Amino acid sequence: MADHTKKYIAIDLAADGGKVVLASVTGGSLATETVHSFTLPAVSMWGQDYWDIYAAYAEVMKGLSKIGARKITVESIGIDAWGPGVVCVAGDGLFLGPPRLCGEVLSGAVQAKFFKRMERRDLFETTGVNILDSHAALQMFGMRREKSVALEEAKRLLFIPEAIAYLLTDKKFSGLTSLSAAGILDRRTAKLSKDVLSACKVRPKRFPSVVKPGDKPGRLTEEVAQATGLDRIPVVAVSGSRIASAAAAVPYGVSAPAVASSADQSGSAFLMPGAVSVLGVETPAPMVNDQTFEMNFSSEIGAGGVNLLLKRIVGTDLLERCLEAWRAAGRAYSPEDVARMAREGAPTKAQLDPEDPALRSVPDAPAAISRYCSLRSMAAPVDDAATVRLIYESYAEKIGDTFVKLQSVTPFRIKTLYLIGEGIPSSLSSGTDINERMLCGVQDPVFCQLVADECAVPVITGPADAAVLGNVLAQAGLTRQALSSTFTPETYSPGL
Repeated sequence: MADHTKKYIAIDLAADGGKVVLASVTGGSLATETVHSFTLPAVSMWGQDYWDIYAAYAEVMKGLSKIGARKITVESIGIDAWGPGVVCVAGDGLFLGPPRLCGEVLSGAVQAKFFKRMERRDLFETTGVNILDSHAALQMFGMRREKSVALEEAKRLLFIPEAIAYLLTDKKFSGLTSLSAAGILDRRTAKLSKDVLSACKVRPKRFPSVVKPGDKPGRLTEEVAQATGLDRIPVVAVSGSRIASAAAAVPYGVSAPAVASSADQSGSAFLMPGAVSVLGVETPAPMVNDQTFEMNFSSEIGAGGVNLLLKRIVGTDLLERCLEAWRAAGRAYSPEDVARMAREGAPTKAQLDPEDPALRSVPDAPAAISRYCSLRSMAAPVDDAATVRLIYESYAEKIGDTFVKLQSVTPFRIKTLYLIGEGIPSSLSSGTDINERMLCGVQDPVFCQLVADECAVPVITGPADAAVLGNVLAQAGLTRQALSSTFTPETYSPGL
């Protein structure tokens, strides 16, 4: 009997690592295998943190080579990646250094100067994207003020997924969802905003032509094909924004509609936990109004042109830094340990705001928590377990508060919340492989139940590898229904 299985490669790049995944599609069903995964520490130079794009490319090539060694036929490759890191490309095609990991350039002075050139509300009205530390327009404006040689000399500007695609294909292009997430796309025309780029002093022609998800802008170069053992297979432009790719794989078709219809005025939201968590819903059109502006929600383009109404909130970063501090002190905890600590830790009446500057980016997170409680006349957690419990509860409460705000601006009733994505890699706490169990994700029942309780709606666990699956769906032209066999959802009912 003929084998009708088709193979696809998904390259999924997070800020702290990535993976190369081989997907097998048979009929309408889909299965995945992580062939190669890797961590990617930040590179700190001259007071800035950079994403090591050269190391990332080397790791991607390792993954592709492992697949090439199998001598199988692969249909295509898709690439999704984290936020809008700007890659400056010189006239000879070489990169002018690695992209910055986040928005350290965005001091209050930089923002004040930018908003003299373009009002914050005008930026929001034009792009639908609210101000975030990673906002690409402000990054580029900050680089201009620093007199960045890389930005000055760049002939082309790319974002992460398109930069990796360029290294594989020698073709430069701009991904639609990457531009939207970067906040430089005019939401009304789906073209680069000349007003925004003028405000950040960057000429539009520095960005190559725009491609949409599903387009095939290039093939592997002969050099890459020979080095990996693959054929010159096409690279498909998927939803390059990792959030858009993950949102495309939220399995609404399993038990709930994505967007409310006239017949059923209810729908579902999704939560993607991480160091920065994302809570959002799909809506038929951008939601750009006074409420979404004041609450700092963004409207970004998702797969198939759907609108993603999103809110980014501080997520698991505080827990991650506590685990690192405890490990440095000789107390390394496994994911199972942390889940137990969250469940059994001594309760405290203290409350943390994970977004408070006093708790962000401090070197000793446990000490910062104790200091935070002391300054507010709250009883500090008595031990590590109590600290974990407090962080879990505070994180879930922040999600619940944001969920209420999301419901207030969503034009339909949100009746379920899908939890997707891995959470914190267990390697941060136990030194195990990045593929093993994560914290504060779909595999963490304590976290799932707390979120259900705080949001007062059922929480349904979706796929941990949502970004990968959305990537593959775009390449193979499949719908969400193909995901029903890839995972087993669990439902956590709120304890009202």
